[in-house]
Amino acid sequence: MQFDWITFGLQIVNVLVLLAILRHFLFRPVAGIIARRQAETRAAMDAAEKAKSDALKATALAQQEAEKTAAARHDVLTRAQADAEEQRKQLLEAARKEAAAILAAARADAQKTARDAEAETLRRARDLAEAIAERALSALPVPPTVEGYAARLAETIGALPEDRRAALLGGKNLRVISPHPLSGNDRKIIDAALKPFGIAAAEVQIDPALVAGLDLSSSTGTVHNSLTHDLTRISEALKDDHETRP
Repeated sequence: MQFDWITFGLQIVNVLVLLAILRHFLFRPVAGIIARRQAETRAAMDAAEKAKSDALKATALAQQEAEKTAAARHDVLTRAQADAEEQRKQLLEAARKEAAAILAAARADAQKTARDAEAETLRRARDLAEAIAERALSALPVPPTVEGYAARLAETIGALPEDRRAALLGGKNLRVISPHPLSGNDRKIIDAALKPFGIAAAEVQIDPALVAGLDLSSSTGTVHNSLTHDLTRISEALKDDHETRP
């Protein structure tokens, strides 16, 4: 078999023509498509990278803003707490001053009230003492001696209800009570005053607490007839009268 160079040459030409056709209609468009796809891919990757970078920057910025906001909020809260504490201290100090002022005023009022009450008490005591003294002087027998007190004792005994007088005079240890020892003349005056009641030479008991006057006493009772008794009776009467007044 002989090698046909013409046929071989034609086949080579056909291959070259085919390669030229493929290059023109296939390889170039495919290469362009590939190039465009690569460019698009690079552009997409660049865009993605840029978006990622922007996102990271935005995240970092947001983090910074958040930190700034947190710091600002902390500062605001700290200042608010400091202001609140300062206001609390001021209010507490004001309250203490007000309380001290109220206490001082109350003490001053209490002292004034005490002084006024003391002055009023002294005035009332003085008035009461004057009234007692005036009534006591007016209640003294005339004359204010043994003779006068003996006469008043007889009047008092005579004014007693009959049963009470009988019980007093019939009691044991019947005696005349005097604030001081009696002279012989005083005894005669007293015996004369008590004779109408059947009392003669009654025993005499000394009691300085009477101040002035003559009492008649027995185991069943006492007829009071002394300045001490008058003062006590007048004082109680005036006190009761004062307490019942509006």
